[in-house]
Amino acid sequence: MTDIAEAYGKTLYSLANECEATEEILGQIAVLRQAFEENPKYLTLMGAPTLKKEERVALVDEAFDGKLHIYLLNFLKVLIENNSVHEFMDAAKQFRKEYNWEHGIETVTVVSAVALDAAQEAELTAKLRSLTGKEIHLEKRVDPSVLGGLRLQMEGLQMDGTVKNKLDAIRSKLLHSIA
Repeated sequence: MTDIAEAYGKTLYSLANECEATEEILGQIAVLRQAFEENPKYLTLMGAPTLKKEERVALVDEAFDGKLHIYLLNFLKVLIENNSVHEFMDAAKQFRKEYNWEHGIETVTVVSAVALDAAQEAELTAKLRSLTGKEIHLEKRVDPSVLGGLRLQMEGLQMDGTVKNKLDAIRSKLLHSIA
């Protein structure tokens, strides 16, 4: 993450906090992130130098006016005007990081071979809550290559209990013992 994205995310969070709109803006950011991940060309368009800044700002107004909190809408416009729209995703992550810190939430990315069901999610969340003493925000990803088990990633920590990791470790031990 760049210093610019970090500064933008912190500034937006500070403004949202002042007007008690952090939850509203956090939810809207999540929707925008998903939309931009599904349609990366829209972010490219918002940063396209072939369009005048006024035209790009007008596109944002047309798409989001009345649908986003005014601070978030203006935030997008500032990014466009400063040729920094490419920083949106990381600024959004920083906003989430600020929110989590203030609310005692730990974001944990869980990677599994198949989607976790509600009971598995609840059990994992409860275990992690008891270990960390924090509320847990799970970001779930499915990766069939893990074969089974879970890989957890938290701030500065990774725990890999996947079948693939265990098989790789066995293979490595066998290769070292043969050599």
